[in-house]
Amino acid sequence: METSSTSRRGGRLVQPGQVVEAAMELLDAEGLAAVTFRRIGAELGVSHMTIYSCFASKDELLQALAAGTIDVPSIHPSADLAWHEALASAMHEIYSALSRRPAAAELLVTVRMEGAWTDAVREPLMNLLRHGGYDDAGARDGISMLFNYVLGGVLIDARRDRGGSADSFGRGLAYLIDGLRADAV
Repeated sequence: METSSTSRRGGRLVQPGQVVEAAMELLDAEGLAAVTFRRIGAELGVSHMTIYSCFASKDELLQALAAGTIDVPSIHPSADLAWHEALASAMHEIYSALSRRPAAAELLVTVRMEGAWTDAVREPLMNLLRHGGYDDAGARDGISMLFNYVLGGVLIDARRDRGGSADSFGRGLAYLIDGLRADAV
């Protein structure tokens, strides 16, 4: 029995995970503009209309892609680190992960971050800021500022190479986190 999350076209079964994987390969190889239902269908050997049986819209597919871009173990840091050290570690790891996949950073800048996957990334980071004395609004602003810095750094590095020294990202991140520490209640 077929469900709305799988489709059979011309004898070929297509599942959402296959669609996301093909879309991610296109994203990595050619950038966000290449991620279309037609291109994904061609990659999978099915009609682009078959993709709609797995994802109702391109926005829904992009949300699924975005959900797979950040998988960072240090988002759940050990209790041995101070909140600001754990936050710096997580942001460095996110930067490194996205630097290996700059098209994913472009996706994260383009897609509105919402849904359960966003909470899975944002909440542990916000908890670090809450441990530093921030309320929910302040923690949300802090994470937004840090993500803007990380995403901007990745995109700039990918497009025109780093403008400063090899450790300029780390120094800038340290300045931001030091500012957050100084601002904490």
